[in-house]
Amino acid sequence: MGAGIVILFVLTGLIGGFIGGLLGVGGGILFVPCLDWGFTALGVKPDLAFQMAVATSLAIIVVTGLSSALGHTMHGNLDPRAVLVMACMSVPSSLVGSGIGNVVGGAVLERIFGLTALAVAFQFLRPIPIKHDKADREVSVSNYVMVGGISGLFSSIIGVGGGILTVPLLHLGLDVPIKRAVANSSGLIVFSALSGCTGWVLQGLSVEGRPAFSVGYVNLVAWVLISFGAMITAQLGSWAAARTRANRLRVPFGVLLILVGIEKVLF
Repeated sequence: MGAGIVILFVLTGLIGGFIGGLLGVGGGILFVPCLDWGFTALGVKPDLAFQMAVATSLAIIVVTGLSSALGHTMHGNLDPRAVLVMACMSVPSSLVGSGIGNVVGGAVLERIFGLTALAVAFQFLRPIPIKHDKADREVSVSNYVMVGGISGLFSSIIGVGGGILTVPLLHLGLDVPIKRAVANSSGLIVFSALSGCTGWVLQGLSVEGRPAFSVGYVNLVAWVLISFGAMITAQLGSWAAARTRANRLRVPFGVLLILVGIEKVLF
């Protein structure tokens, strides 16, 4: 692995970890394309490279999710009951999602990822109604279960942890305050990412063409390089989320998503 790819992975971890901690999105929306580019540069076939990017991203998100969830818990924003209820459906749906992702192949996953990035960019760039900033009401168990199921299934298919769906569903759909939505999303990410990653590992054990130090579809070298920095900056992100309005990063993050989405859909 060349110095350029090592630097790419380290920087990806530092930036993705902070974004994950601040916005509760796990960082996979950045991890996946960077891992895909890195594996492709190492000579891995494009279809396999993207599948490995998805799986390795989920393994990284387990670390960033734990780090940011700890930070949000320390600041009193995480609701353990809500996270556990969502996780009850997220875990099995994540396993199903990893199976779907393995069947459809990397080329289709790239298009799905690109369209998802564009859709999420719209959510980040559109104005948030004032009522959502002040909303705070009891959410039913059935609604939490629904969020967990959707988030887990989708996250495992495209390797993003689920936060890009969980936060909008909780905040915009169920009127959960933004800081609590971000915190609970970080907690749920740990369960969904771990479950999805397990599925990808088991399904990739006999696949040929993987780079050295790979377990299933997860590459351990990339996992260590990105996770190290991401674990630290995820704490900084959760600290910043507790003290600032996360909306300040909505526009630049939305623009980043648009660029990534266009690249994956058109190229």
